[in-house]
Amino acid sequence: MKSLLTLTIAFLFFTSTEDISMVGIKINDSKKNLDNLKLEIVAKENNMIKYKTKNDNDFSVTFEKDKVVYMENDWSQNVNNRQPLFSDFSFGQTTLKDIRNKFSTNGFTYEARAAFTTETDLIEFNCFEFDSKNNEVLVTITKVSLKENVTEENVASKLKLDALIIADKKYLDEIWGKNKVFDKNYKKIKM
Repeated sequence: MKSLLTLTIAFLFFTSTEDISMVGIKINDSKKNLDNLKLEIVAKENNMIKYKTKNDNDFSVTFEKDKVVYMENDWSQNVNNRQPLFSDFSFGQTTLKDIRNKFSTNGFTYEARAAFTTETDLIEFNCFEFDSKNNEVLVTITKVSLKENVTEENVASKLKLDALIIADKKYLDEIWGKNKVFDKNYKKIKM
């Protein structure tokens, strides 16, 4: 009985970190693992491959020294294709408020990736560091139309998921800088 309990606890502990993947690809995987993907390649650069997913969204993988360091899943804006490659969130429906509630924190932001506006939208990047050995960071990119009646009080309920990133923390520090602003309730997350 004791060994069964130990195995169950070990299973729960190890499966939570093993689930940090998109279409079976994880941070620090070999670039060769991408050869197993059965997705259409729509763009290719020296250190990045962009795919079209089965539900017509985009999936980009960046690698350094033949290791995966960054994965991004972007929504095509098609209301029939709301399921991202990671999490139980829904593109265009899950709000920043929902994400904050799930993780009990607003995480942190990179100063270089602070909220910004385009001609049509307000966009925010919120980062959540996983409690894992692999040093992954989940980045949720949410947006809201500038035509919406947005106030400081309701902005978190109006910002809706538009993209998800899973990346190596060191890689993000390299490309976005090490300066971060942490939520007062900051903590690492578990899925």
